[in-house]
Amino acid sequence: MRIYTASTEPDGLTGAIFAIEAIADAAVVLNGPTGCKFYHSAISDSQFPRNADYDPLSFAERCYFGQPRVPATYLDSDDYIFGSGDKLAEVLAVLVKKGFSLIAVVNSPGAALIGDDLDRLLDSELANVAHLAIENTGFSGDFGSGFQTALGKLVDFLDLPPTERMPKSVNLLGISLNQKYFQHNYAAVRELLALCGISTVCAFGATDRLTDIHQARTAALNVVLCPETGLETAEKLLGDWGTPYVLAAAGQPIGFEASAALVSQVTSVLGADATAAELVLERARAESYLHLARYSSLLGLPKGALYSLSAPASAAYPLARWLSSYLGMIPAAIELLGGADGGLKEQLSAYLDAIGHASALGQPVVETPTQLIMADGDTIAAARLMGQRACGIEIGYPSLNYLDITRKQLYGPEGALFLLEQIMNGLRYV
Repeated sequence: MRIYTASTEPDGLTGAIFAIEAIADAAVVLNGPTGCKFYHSAISDSQFPRNADYDPLSFAERCYFGQPRVPATYLDSDDYIFGSGDKLAEVLAVLVKKGFSLIAVVNSPGAALIGDDLDRLLDSELANVAHLAIENTGFSGDFGSGFQTALGKLVDFLDLPPTERMPKSVNLLGISLNQKYFQHNYAAVRELLALCGISTVCAFGATDRLTDIHQARTAALNVVLCPETGLETAEKLLGDWGTPYVLAAAGQPIGFEASAALVSQVTSVLGADATAAELVLERARAESYLHLARYSSLLGLPKGALYSLSAPASAAYPLARWLSSYLGMIPAAIELLGGADGGLKEQLSAYLDAIGHASALGQPVVETPTQLIMADGDTIAAARLMGQRACGIEIGYPSLNYLDITRKQLYGPEGALFLLEQIMNGLRYV
């Protein structure tokens, strides 16, 4: 049976918008129809709230439509004939009063066909505010291509001069607003590397301010956590700035093994001491063992339980290794989201083949019987509509709108313990 409730993958337009909206003091103007703004504004504000005023009248201007993020030019049929210049000028006049350090105009695919000279218009309307135009986000390209198109435009616009590199310092590449708990994931990696004496300059967004990004060229190394949203940028910065980079060889630092692998890889390149970070990881493993031993003695789980994943390869690979090798669980279905994965899909395929479950890769998560689903909220909801009684753990967007108040993360030792908590509690009632 064909599933019509399956989640739609975000495209290049969403990637470009989220790349700039994750900068703390930047704003995106969406040059497009009204309907294109609502999802992007809702996710940006829920993931990274920047305004404590929730009175809709504070954003009563036509471009905001009561939402505090991603104002739009609300294009209609006449604008596609006569141009979007007048409406764009109106929106920019509103934003200038709000004190942003950077304003970016992102064309929707339809607006990209109009042919407006955005650079000229922005130079005229934003003479005293840093600004850039992203006229083409890649049309039907994937999230990562649009995300990195926007970052490439930002890097070119900043045109940072050569500077002395700080030893034992890094930029983190690939973290995006589309990740579950993205800002706490960012904090988790910063904290883990800080234990090794390694400072983090910026992540080109992910709650950074523009002044942080201005320091990006001082980093000694770029660390690509998610190749789908960071590898192209790392290669650009290698060519433009000569900054070397490493790709997280074990994937995103999800689970103990991948977190330890990232620490080992980065400290080896920078000549730093990994001892303190390794000790923290070992303590988390010990805590994990205490809970697992008691849980397994009562229920026999999680060993032998079936799991399914819907995630990019850089997340699916470490998750599969952690769930199967550490917890003894069995893969039922693994669906990979799009994007250039730096070879991690091949590593995942080889691992599944080695444990005798190669057939799980490519199986539909929504339809395949399982006991645990790790995916975005839409995929989990679709599986439940199909009658699956599996427990669901959200690791991506769109979400089921659970309100997260306390700190949660997927990365590092605390992320591993958080996922373990959800797995053990979820399997108890399946």
